[in-house]
Amino acid sequence: MDTKDKKLTSVRLNKNLYKHLQKKAKEENRSVNNYIETLLYDASEYRIPNEETLAAMKEVQDYAEGKIELNVIESKEALYEYFKKLQEEAADS
Repeated sequence: MDTKDKKLTSVRLNKNLYKHLQKKAKEENRSVNNYIETLLYDASEYRIPNEETLAAMKEVQDYAEGKIELNVIESKEALYEYFKKLQEEAADS
């Protein structure tokens, strides 16, 4: 999320609570701000789909409406071959 989409705000917290949040954030290699924001997202069940998720949702909707056909992997062997091909392509680049 772009910083211009954020609202600067101030919140008063108990000192011991803030120290606890600092410790938890550090354990996850995150800033305190990011840690608190993530906790608030989870606690409030607020979700904003990113562009990739929105595109996937549209693809499913288009499929349901018969606008597109999705490729289906027919067997485990085909899936194995597909992943093998991806690995080879990654190794070549």
